[in-house]
Amino acid sequence: MSQGIATLRSVAHHFISQQMGADMLAESLAAIRVIRPGMTLYPRAIVEAILLSEGSIGSAQLVAQLLGFRNRFQLARLLKREGLPPLHRLAAWTTILSWVRAAERDSTCLFRLAYRSHRHPAACYRLVKEVTGLSWTEVRRRGSAWVERRLIMEFRKTVDLTRPRPGAPVVTCRPKMLMSSRAYRSSETHGSRARQNSRRAL
Repeated sequence: MSQGIATLRSVAHHFISQQMGADMLAESLAAIRVIRPGMTLYPRAIVEAILLSEGSIGSAQLVAQLLGFRNRFQLARLLKREGLPPLHRLAAWTTILSWVRAAERDSTCLFRLAYRSHRHPAACYRLVKEVTGLSWTEVRRRGSAWVERRLIMEFRKTVDLTRPRPGAPVVTCRPKMLMSSRAYRSSETHGSRARQNSRRAL
């Protein structure tokens, strides 16, 4: 899979070379590394490639093939096991963040950004609405800092799900074959009565 990681990184650098003024989301990547310091090699390579390319690095099937997985489902299980957001969601938030930053930097509208990235403008507006729940105008008003916080939250959510809540009761599972003391006393009582009745019958 090391060759796949090298290919994945080359794809990321290819996307970077095609973009104008790409800032590579260095601050976001540093923040994610702080939140998720224990990411293993392949998930870390995926996250870095997406952030470096400022968006999609290809379909889940393509990324799975580059890393040597049998299919995209195996890749999805790996990301879930690592507690990471799904590939498409991570790419979508990163793409939107790159758009907002470009709009702030160059005062560029989303229509022109879509044209630059060879996307249909309607699809870009729809992606913003589906991912953020807000219109492009509202997202643009809230700014890149808000989008970046939401991107970081995607990683915080998965971390919080794996942590026990403070004060939560600790539940221990007992084997089904073990009976409670009440059930044991009840069984002993029934057994004693049965023995007494058998003696009387004799």
